[in-house]
Amino acid sequence: MIILTIDTDWAPREAVIEVMEKVRALDVKTTIFFSAPSPVKPWPLLEIGVHPDLSRRHVPFDGGEPMSMATMSHDLDVLKEEGLILDCFRRQIPSALAVRTHRFYWHSDLAKVMAKSGFIHDSSMIMPYHPYLMGFKVGKLKRWPVWASDHLHLVRRFPLSRLELPYLDRPGLKIFCFHVTYLYLNASTLSDFNMIEKRLDKQLVERPAISKPGIWTLFELLAERIYKTSHGYWLEDIPSDFILKNQTPQTN
Repeated sequence: MIILTIDTDWAPREAVIEVMEKVRALDVKTTIFFSAPSPVKPWPLLEIGVHPDLSRRHVPFDGGEPMSMATMSHDLDVLKEEGLILDCFRRQIPSALAVRTHRFYWHSDLAKVMAKSGFIHDSSMIMPYHPYLMGFKVGKLKRWPVWASDHLHLVRRFPLSRLELPYLDRPGLKIFCFHVTYLYLNASTLSDFNMIEKRLDKQLVERPAISKPGIWTLFELLAERIYKTSHGYWLEDIPSDFILKNQTPQTN
């Protein structure tokens, strides 16, 4: 089951709009995790999620040394601040039921914080290129691992002009994580752009002339494959038989 997802990160508004319009034209289901309210009116095949940076917390320093254990008070302050950030996203993007944290940030208490803020699905983990990949539940939250990302695709130097990935045809979840900046620039190597500088630039970055296959090419190939059999899937479409059952039931 191939699922296409995109993180907007904090890309320039014009780049987000252009990529979203191109995605809409492909006519397949896509999940976009927004770091700000969508600049484009949603369409029927779009699933909306949120993409917060939970490292942006204003928590007082607990006074410990770098290698000391945090105090219980500090831990509670962290959970409170994370809840405030997630609540803000729920207010700003109320239709979102899915969340993916920036940099796949996670800790063992975060599932409760997310569920308390009203989220049902989380995709804040990556298990690259595993066959037979499945999701699991933590309390009320359903967690769906990412199978591949555009950045890792370039790191591994996998082909961009054809779908040649390990275990792609094996059963299991195949959630792809793309980023607006990579798609907008159709990046073909990691050296095509300075990711940090251009992602945070408030102005639309100048695109280099890249005529060879890139990340957008890969996205189109996946969309074409999906379109041949269906309109694709969202996180909320994943059947219950893709959730691991060998767990002790939790009541909260």
